[in-house]
Order: sequence, then C-alpha cells, then structure tokens
Amino acid sequence: MNRTPITGIGLMCGTSLDALDVASVTFLQENGCWKFTVNQTRSFDLPNQLRDRIRLAKKITAIEFVKLDRDFAEFSAKSLSEFLLLKTQKIEFIASHGVTIFHQPEQRLSIQIGSGAIIAAKIGIPVISNFRSQDIAKGGQGAPLVPYADSLLFSEYDALVNLGGFANISCLLEDSITGYDICPCNMALNDLYRNAQEIGQFDKNGDCARQGQMDDRLLNRLNQLNYYLQKHPKSLGSEWYESIFRPLILPAERHQDNLRTVVEHIAIQISRCLPKTGRTLFTGGGAHNNYLLERINAHSSSICVLPSSEIIDFKEAIEFAFLGALRLIEKTNISKSVTGAKTDSIAGSLYLP
Repeated sequence: MNRTPITGIGLMCGTSLDALDVASVTFLQENGCWKFTVNQTRSFDLPNQLRDRIRLAKKITAIEFVKLDRDFAEFSAKSLSEFLLLKTQKIEFIASHGVTIFHQPEQRLSIQIGSGAIIAAKIGIPVISNFRSQDIAKGGQGAPLVPYADSLLFSEYDALVNLGGFANISCLLEDSITGYDICPCNMALNDLYRNAQEIGQFDKNGDCARQGQMDDRLLNRLNQLNYYLQKHPKSLGSEWYESIFRPLILPAERHQDNLRTVVEHIAIQISRCLPKTGRTLFTGGGAHNNYLLERINAHSSSICVLPSSEIIDFKEAIEFAFLGALRLIEKTNISKSVTGAKTDSIAGSLYLP
C-alpha cells in the first residue's frame, strides 16, 4: 500500500534542556515500508530564565505552573515562526513533545508543558501534542515513545540507543519490539559538570571525565540500584534521578573522579542491554561524548554505529514528527509491547487552528 507523501514538523526538548530541536520531515510509505527525507533542521537555545524556571517547575505553585506551560508554548511558537520563514514544503502538521515535568507512571500520571492549543493558535497549523497520557491511562509507562517509530524508520539495526538526559534503548527483535530507559546519562554528567562551576553547560568530548580517577565504591553503589534489577517495561523520570541517583553523586568534592565514575557506570549499564551481536545505532547529545563512546565500546561486543550529525542531533525530533504523522492518518504510534499498556495506542491530542 502506497500513501501520498506527508510533511510535518517535529519539536523535541529533552530532559537536559539543551535546546528545542526542530525538524521538518517528509514521510512516504511505499509497499508497506516507510521512508523519510529530512528537509530542514534547527536548534533553538532556551532563554536562561525559561530554562531555570523549568528546572524549578516541581516546586512552584499551580498558577506559576500554568504560566510556565503558556510561556514554553509561546517560546515554541516563536521558534517555529522563525523556522517557517525558510520553509520550502507545505507543512501539514506540527508534532510537539513538550518538556516532561512530572513522570510517575506508578501514580498514573505524566505531564508535559507546552500547550498544543497555544502553538496551533499562534502558528495556524494543526498541532499534535500530549502523546503520553493515553498510554498511561491504559496502564502503560507512557515511555519510551520512539521504539515503535524506530521499528519502522530504522529497521536495519538490531538496537538503537539514545544518549539523552536518560539513556534509552529500542530493541528490534524479530517477533516483537521492546524499549525502556536504561539509566541517567547527560542529566547526571551535565549536573556534575555544572556543579563544579566549569565554563559551559557540558563536558565537551568527555575531556574532564577522562582526567578523573575511578571511585570503585561509588561505582558499585550506582550499579546496585534497584531500578537495574527491574524487568521492562520500565521508565525513569527526573523525580527518580533527583531523589535516588543525584544524592549519590553530589555534592562532589572530586568532580573529575565522579564524572569518570558516572561515565563508567553509564557504559556498563548500556552494555548490559545491548545485543551480543549485530549493530546498534547511537544518537543524542551523548553521542558527541567521545570518552563515553570509548567506554561503551570497551564493555560491548555489539557494533556501535554513529550516523550523520543531523540524525545524531535530530533523530527524536524526526521521530516525533513521524508519531504525529501516524496520529494524523489514525494509525498506531505507540506499541503496548514497549510500554506495558493493555492495548496499542493512536496517541496525541490534535488541535486545529
């Protein structure tokens, strides 16, 4: 079955709050297989004040939370307006992930800010947002969302790992799709780096971590966390990081040693999840961390593949555009085998301008 090409925009801002990633993508289905062409990409840095407000979002009042939801949506709309000045294709929809503030699937809730209604009203293009809540209502984790998209857009790989705020994996088995959050990644590394008051927001290339010494005691404590013993489906939120993981690594008097140790911890946990053979695609901001990749390769027998910089940096924005396209044509975009929900979902709230 062939479909008319559909072009949309995906918006993604991860837990690291590095930037709002925007990707314009055209999708085409031929003989049952989906193909995509990336037309245009751009990252928009979050204003410092907005980033700081998001980091404190769990501690603010209800009215302040609503204002933050509005302000992030208006920032998204402003960024889109600038992005659309250079458009070369007709944009049929926008798919926005927003920013996850609360993720507690055990409490049947997961909340993202960035009102789709506001974006649609300001941009004049249909907007799809709120991708997680339906799966949560069906008893699922509401995360990770991209493994189903991975299975349709990147089926040539045996597994895919995104090195974002959290590291998550999609396993493309012959008879099923599985996926889950592995462990903290850039959220922890950036936290340690900023806490040391180094210049910049992150440890470029892992150079600071490379100079540290291993703290075997800390490494053992991290590797023994209960989360790693749980079977999937499972997912992580910033609440878990702040209450369980962060107190073990901060405050850090020897920040280089803790950085080195957390890199090793991440590499060990990822290697435990990778297939023993085959190819694994690595994307996300952490894929630019040369030292982290070296340590993953040291622990793994899977062939680690790095795609183009565009795919490394914008894969999640591309895939949210795809999830939006599937929602628009009313096809499944979240798999119960990944999230543990009772049924698959055609997820996302649609706002017409």
